[in-house]
Amino acid sequence: MRITILSGSVPTTTFIDGLINAMADEGFEMTVIGKRTGTYHYHKNVQAIIVPDGFIRRIIFIKLMILTTGFKHLGKIFRASKGWKGFYNDLLFYLPIIRSKPDRIHLQWTAFIHNRDLLFDMFPGKVLVSMRGAHINYTPITTPEIKESYLRLFPYVHRFHAVGETIVKEAEQYGVDRQRTDVIYSYVADELLAKEIIPKETRKELHIISVGRFFWKKGYEYALDALHILKQKGIPFRYTLIAEGNTPPDIIYQLHQLGLTDYVDIQNGATHDEVLKQIEGQDVLLLPSVEEGVANVVLEAMALGTLVVTTNSGGMEEAIDNNISGFVVHVRDTQGIADALVRVNALSKEERYTIALAAKNTVLQRHNKKEFVARFAQFYKR
Repeated sequence: MRITILSGSVPTTTFIDGLINAMADEGFEMTVIGKRTGTYHYHKNVQAIIVPDGFIRRIIFIKLMILTTGFKHLGKIFRASKGWKGFYNDLLFYLPIIRSKPDRIHLQWTAFIHNRDLLFDMFPGKVLVSMRGAHINYTPITTPEIKESYLRLFPYVHRFHAVGETIVKEAEQYGVDRQRTDVIYSYVADELLAKEIIPKETRKELHIISVGRFFWKKGYEYALDALHILKQKGIPFRYTLIAEGNTPPDIIYQLHQLGLTDYVDIQNGATHDEVLKQIEGQDVLLLPSVEEGVANVVLEAMALGTLVVTTNSGGMEEAIDNNISGFVVHVRDTQGIADALVRVNALSKEERYTIALAAKNTVLQRHNKKEFVARFAQFYKR
């Protein structure tokens, strides 16, 4: 089968790039379409169609796409477009898809469906949509016109993919049919699953790490407030925050206001391998998010034997069995985060190892590549 992936960028997220390469390895012909945002390394069965930047380069790109797809689609695209600017943007969107000759078109972000009525006219029964946290949890609330697109176009989607059951329940209010939805969890790389975890020695300081990007939904302000509680309790700790982008002024100010500057190390980005190495060396990974799907970084920490404290945002309660494979607290519950970290600090070496083993077993059973590939192969063939 020929599967066209609409991700918006090439390369894209860890989950999507993992999906592309895993399905290509399974024999599917994969095409990924988007703007180039960095270096990418795909399987030989993957074709990348890069939408260029710049007006002149895009005009040349459109001409090349027309030459390879023919002129028969132009009238239909023009009639569906709003003005010449809309026609220009629609050509950039539709022509690469037509060029890929897809058996299935997989929109990786739910909001990509917005005002894409023509997509369903041109490719009936071929459009698949992935649902993750943000595009279901808050985008239709903050952007009413996207909600309208969901309500209008969801009935025409062939099948939905969701990263967790919680997302499905949230999406049902916009017309998502549970019978046409497959819940497929992220997978953890085989080399991480194969890695044996060993008991970690307790130390004088509790070493805590968070990984993500500087964005309001990541909830770092709640993490810092919780750490201030630890400081007031006299519990020694070190907090490493690896986040892409410049550190926002409000975070810098909060660090100084709470007297945490000497306790917190902020790293503005790191390679994936560097992140994994740092996670493995910590006592606990903290996910203070107010909105999530199922965070890959949590699954990786579980595979590496690092304990997890997470909020119950999105589908995180599906990943962590509270008090057994990690600790789950309520969103924005600063005291709850602090209490969970205090509890981790009080655990013996043996108790920490028992929880780490339970977490490892969870990812081995539910988040392995074999299960992931089998489920997505079924998803595409339905």
